[in-house]
Amino acid sequence: MIDVSLLGWLLITLTSPLSLVLLLVALGSVAYLGVTALEAAPRQRGARAVGTGAAACALAAGMVGLRVGAGAGAAVPTAAVGIAAAAAIGATAACAWTFGARAAAALGAARARRSAAALRAGDERRRLLAASQRAYAEGDDLAAETASADDAVARLRAAVGALADARAALEAKRAGAQDGPRSETRPAASALAEDLARACDEAALKLSMGQRVLAAAEAAALRIACNAPLRRLLRRRPREATQALATLGAGALAPAAASLEAFLGEVRAARVEVMEIAGRRAPGALGAVDSAAGPEAAEGPAALALRELAAMESAYGALLERLRLAELHASTRASVEQVESAAGALSTTARAAAIDPAAIGALVTEIARAESAVAAAAPEAGGSRALAEALAAGSVALDRSDATSLSELIAALRELR
Repeated sequence: MIDVSLLGWLLITLTSPLSLVLLLVALGSVAYLGVTALEAAPRQRGARAVGTGAAACALAAGMVGLRVGAGAGAAVPTAAVGIAAAAAIGATAACAWTFGARAAAALGAARARRSAAALRAGDERRRLLAASQRAYAEGDDLAAETASADDAVARLRAAVGALADARAALEAKRAGAQDGPRSETRPAASALAEDLARACDEAALKLSMGQRVLAAAEAAALRIACNAPLRRLLRRRPREATQALATLGAGALAPAAASLEAFLGEVRAARVEVMEIAGRRAPGALGAVDSAAGPEAAEGPAALALRELAAMESAYGALLERLRLAELHASTRASVEQVESAAGALSTTARAAAIDPAAIGALVTEIARAESAVAAAAPEAGGSRALAEALAAGSVALDRSDATSLSELIAALRELR
């Protein structure tokens, strides 16, 4: 029995020396397979250092704590097992480092590809959505619908024309049959004439129905063509502008006005387009209308579309006028606020620069004392009484807050000298 222990912990018990040899062969095989795999795989930076470090650490641990067997003869198998285990562990660590790095790189590349694909898909969806919204706003589907209706009318017109040609051919053949021999002499010719007459009647009936269907189809195509500009304007109406007006913010007035003006320009262009369509598809519809009444007086798809456009232009025009009036009021209010602010600042400055009545009174008192000193130094007849009266008048005026100015009071005092 051979015990294999590491740092005192029993790892495995071998039953015979042959088991020890098989263990050494297995460890060597692991090392050989690891080295072969490393040679076949692309070189990975740091793999050699990782394998060498792992092998050195395993060899050091084996030299310190590995014991294979017991007694004096355990040194050789211990060294052999330690070296083989170190080589196997180093090769395994290098392989793990190499293939782990490759797997991580592959996963990162796959993740990057998925992220790039998701970004491209998102950009494509946004581009398609933007293109769809633009096509919806521009009315591409309405143009396609109008073109489809025109193609259907053209095919129907061609079919009715072919039916008219067939009827004309039948009529010509019927007329030729009537100019031939008399029916009494040729019974077969009479039967043919009856068949031709029946065929002509059926062709005439079908032609009449086809013409009615063609007229209805042309009217429907005209209605689709005339309503296309109106439907396009309903899609392009300035919703954001009308929603911004609900808040009546000062900053939203100018953009809303610009949006409404642009939309009114589109409405006028749509009216011109409808009139062109009506003049091209039904030339007599607009010409039969009185010029004073305008094209709207006619009854038909074009007239209805023009009336709707006129109502839309009137409504948005009135809204634009009210918006301009609100913008003018806002501008006036801002100007008034600026004036009030400037006036308030000036009033504050004026109050700060006002003359203190106490200071004026102190100045008047000082002047009066100076005048008294001058009068005492050079008295005049009646000067004392006049000075006393002037001082008394000045004191009373100051007490009553009279409108006597400082300059007038000083002038009066100087006249007493």
